[in-house]
Amino acid sequence: MDNNFEDKTTEILNSRINAIQSKLEEHERKINLLLEEKTEKFSNNAWVKGATTTPSGASSLGEAPLPPSPTDNQKTGPSGFERFANWLKEDWLIKLGALILLIGLGWLVSYAFLNNWIGPMGRISMGIILGVALLTFGWWRMNEYKHQGGIFLVVGSTAILLTIFAAREIYGFFTPTTALIMMFLSTAFVALNSVKHDSRSLAISSLLLAGIAPLLTNPTGLTDIAWFSYLFVITAGAIWVVSLTGWRILTSFSLIMIALYSTPHFSCSLNEIVLLFAYAFVGMFFIVNMLGFLKLKAKTIGPDLFTAAGSGLFLIAWILAAAQDEWKSLIMVVWALVFSVGAFMVFKITQRKGPFFVYLAVSLGLLAAATAAELQGAALTIAYTIESGLVSILAYQVLRNVDIVKKTALLLIGPILLSFQSMDAYSWREGVFNEDFFVLLILAVTLLASGFFFLGEKKEGEKDSINIGAILFTIGTIFIYILIWLSTHALSFIENDTATTVSLFIFTVIGIGTYIKGKTNDVKSFRIYGGLLLFFVVGRLLLVDVWHMGLGERIFTFLLIGALLMSTAFLGRKKKEQINLNNN
Repeated sequence: MDNNFEDKTTEILNSRINAIQSKLEEHERKINLLLEEKTEKFSNNAWVKGATTTPSGASSLGEAPLPPSPTDNQKTGPSGFERFANWLKEDWLIKLGALILLIGLGWLVSYAFLNNWIGPMGRISMGIILGVALLTFGWWRMNEYKHQGGIFLVVGSTAILLTIFAAREIYGFFTPTTALIMMFLSTAFVALNSVKHDSRSLAISSLLLAGIAPLLTNPTGLTDIAWFSYLFVITAGAIWVVSLTGWRILTSFSLIMIALYSTPHFSCSLNEIVLLFAYAFVGMFFIVNMLGFLKLKAKTIGPDLFTAAGSGLFLIAWILAAAQDEWKSLIMVVWALVFSVGAFMVFKITQRKGPFFVYLAVSLGLLAAATAAELQGAALTIAYTIESGLVSILAYQVLRNVDIVKKTALLLIGPILLSFQSMDAYSWREGVFNEDFFVLLILAVTLLASGFFFLGEKKEGEKDSINIGAILFTIGTIFIYILIWLSTHALSFIENDTATTVSLFIFTVIGIGTYIKGKTNDVKSFRIYGGLLLFFVVGRLLLVDVWHMGLGERIFTFLLIGALLMSTAFLGRKKKEQINLNNN
């Protein structure tokens, strides 16, 4: 009995022990699998992050992208607020004592000023010493904390600028030139540190401080030559920084600064000498932009394009304001050649259209300004028309790129706008062949020729969202119709109603012919064009001429136009019937 009980107890215990061991083994196996999966994921992520030629989340062996780790989006370090809190916690008693000490010193200095314990010289010296101390501390701090050091540098330079301004305005201690040199040295120190520590924001701050400096030195005490000599030095320094760092936005800021300071000097007594500075500024910007376009092929060129366009406008403004009248047009043409040749060379080397179009626009602006300086009225419109046409021809001969040349057709917008005054000119009352007649004729021929050219160069099967050739051709025909209308009404031996009838007859014939040609040849654009022209004729008859024509002229015109329209029943059918017979 006892033996049986012991055997059963032993058997039960052994089974329980075996069950516990199997469960422990199973749990151990699961833990090992989890550890292996974690290790494998970690190694795969490390391999993916270390690969430089494969996309993020994919291995170099072509495996599927790995899912992002749950910790990928988590911050790897403390936030700015946490870093500031940690900085405050460290030696907080010393920092608190320093703050209390600074407040007490501030009150002591204020009390000393109020009781005249510290004279003017001492006050200015204290301000300059404080600014130098901040500059020195910022220079030292930037070795470990670039952002904090930059703040101290800007504050120190600002303190020096304000101190020297107070010395000039309140106590009259320094001459304008001396004050400007001292301010420049403080901003130059900031700029040098921006280059050394690769801080673009610090470089921009130094340029802004250097730009503000002349305003704090009693600008009326500086001559125009001194003003622009200082701006030239600042610009040269900014370009030097750009050459070392590639921060081309500094050139844009320099241009804006120069333009703002130049505006009050357009009417100065030495504007011819200042004009030479303007040439120097534009030349520097042009050279920097050309080198930037050649060197920075794969980067954005927004600041360079802004500088190119802005320097062109700056140059035109100074030439118009300061150059002698007999030399203005020649100077503009020379600069236009410089810009166009430089832009073409950059385009041939880099194949970048942006710089070419910007400097081409600047060159054309200079050419237009030169033309406006020499001509006016109808002669100016004719010159603009011829120039616009020649630009398209020369651009095609040089570039052999129709897509680029199409954009030059936009230049014809200027002559079109100027031609409006020729449509209502008094000369039409004196006869047909006047200067305004040739304005409209030359513009119409130029538009038609440009339209034919672009239509002929259109590739087979090409579908443009905007067909420049068709647009130019259509506008050219509109100017032909305007010319016909004005010419018939300018004839002295034809009454006004008769001239209207003749013009509408010509328009109707052209409209019917175009519509029939489009219908028989299945050309949709011809059908639309002819239909619109006929719609205009009928609309004018029913809305305008029916109220203004005499009864006899009205009857004749309506019968004539109606007969022409009804004659379309016998036109364009023979060819269509012949086609149907051939198909059968």
